[in-house]
Amino acid sequence: MDRAFPGIDDCIDPPYKMAVLIDILAEEGIPASAVLAGSGVGPDEVRVPATRISARQLLTVCANAQRLSKDPGIAIKAGRRIHITHFGLYGYALLSSPTPREAIEFAIRYRPLAAPLIGLRFREDGGDPAWEFEDSLGLGIRSELFRFVLEFQLGTQLSLHGDILGKPVTPLEIRIAYPAPPNAAVYEELLGCPVRFGQPGNELRLSRALLRQELAYANPITAALVRETCDRLLAELKMSAGIAGKVSAMLMAQPGRFPGIEAVADALGMTSRTLRRKLQAQDTSYQALLTDVRKQLAIDYLRKTRMNTEDIAAALGFSDAANFRHAFKKWTGKTPSDFRPAAG
Repeated sequence: MDRAFPGIDDCIDPPYKMAVLIDILAEEGIPASAVLAGSGVGPDEVRVPATRISARQLLTVCANAQRLSKDPGIAIKAGRRIHITHFGLYGYALLSSPTPREAIEFAIRYRPLAAPLIGLRFREDGGDPAWEFEDSLGLGIRSELFRFVLEFQLGTQLSLHGDILGKPVTPLEIRIAYPAPPNAAVYEELLGCPVRFGQPGNELRLSRALLRQELAYANPITAALVRETCDRLLAELKMSAGIAGKVSAMLMAQPGRFPGIEAVADALGMTSRTLRRKLQAQDTSYQALLTDVRKQLAIDYLRKTRMNTEDIAAALGFSDAANFRHAFKKWTGKTPSDFRPAAG
C-alpha cells in the first residue's frame, strides 16, 4: 500500500482535478462558485499555476459535484478527462518510462506528487495483474464520497494507461467492495468491462500482455533526468507536509545548531517515541529530515553565497571540510564545486 504522507489539510497540491470537475459541471450549467462552495478556493484561483490546495478542499469539491450533478457517470467521466499532461514532471516521467513495469514502480513511489485521494498498490502474484484501491483517508468504503472518489480514480487510471501506451486500454474486469450503487449501470458502459460489486476489495484487473507492450513514448535518458527532479520534489514535499514539515521548519530555523530529536519532540509537545512513530507514518525519520535540511542548505549556500567550503562545513555542523565534501558527494553524487555558479 502506498503511503500518502501529506496530511489531509496540507495545501500542497495543484488544483487541476478541481478544474476538471468545474469544467465538466459547467456543461450542465452549474457555475464554478457552486462547485467550489465551502472549499475556501475561489474560481480565479483554480486557474493560477501557483495555487495549492489540500486533500480536504478537493474532497469538498468532489462532494459538491456529486450533489449538484444530474449525470450518474460524472465522476468516471471526469476521471477520463485527467491526462498525463495534468501531472507536470511526474506525468512526464511516467510517459517516458522505458517499460510498463518501470512506469508502475515510478507511479507508486512518487504518487504523493499526484494529489492522491485514494490508496493505490499494484499486485502481480501469478494471476492477472491488478491495481488495488483502498480508503486511505478513512472516508468509509460504503460512503457516497468514497464511491465518487473511486469512480474518479477508475476513470483516471484508464486514461493514464491509454496515454502511456498510446492507445485505449480495456480492463479484464473491475471488482468493487461496496454493493451495487444506484448508478451501477454506467460502470460497464463507461469503463468498458464487466464490473462485479460486493467483492472482498476494489480492483482493476488487466491483461498480463499489457506488461510486455512497448511504451509509445519510452525514453530512458529523459526518464532518468526527470526522475532526479521528482526525487527533489518528493523530498521538498516531505519537508513541507504534516509533522515532518514542522520538524523541517525547526531544523531550518537553527542551521549549524540543529536540535536533537528529544528537543524537537519536546517543543512539539510529544515524546520522542511518538515523534518517531508519526514520522515513520510519513515514510521518513528525524535523521532523514536532518539530512535533507543539511543538503538543501548546502546547495543554497553554494549557489547563493560566497562562503567557502570550510565555512559551509562549519555552518552545517561538520567537524571539517573533508567530512562535508564526503557527505555532499554521498547526497548528490557530485562535488560542492559542481554547484557553484559558473564564472561570468
